[in-house]
Amino acid sequence: MIGMSRIDWDIRVTFNNIMVALVSLPLILVFMVLSYQLITTAFVNPEVREDIEAYIAVLGILSGPAYMAISRFFDRWNAEEEEHIESIRRQHKTENDLRRAKGRLQEDEEPIIVEPEPDEDPLQTKLF
Repeated sequence: MIGMSRIDWDIRVTFNNIMVALVSLPLILVFMVLSYQLITTAFVNPEVREDIEAYIAVLGILSGPAYMAISRFFDRWNAEEEEHIESIRRQHKTENDLRRAKGRLQEDEEPIIVEPEPDEDPLQTKLF
């Protein structure tokens, strides 16, 4: 395993996370199983085709909360990915700033030179 680093999982167990896991995940699984079952049995069973409105109503009731749970998971995942990308950007900026301070990278802007005013001590300089 050369070149592979150990993954440091940042897992936080909170009451909200437990409730989401206990409510949302089973709801999504039930919705997916019922949808699959309805589609497959509607092709072969004429009784299901006659009562298709009842099955669709049940799926409609389950689809609202299932959609909310799925969209919340994707929103959270998207926010985590954006934060990860931002942390990498900050790390590279810091590394570039350190290289620039050591003189190994060209500056982004013109250098700022602060010269002391004639009536002040030359060892004390003002930036403003």
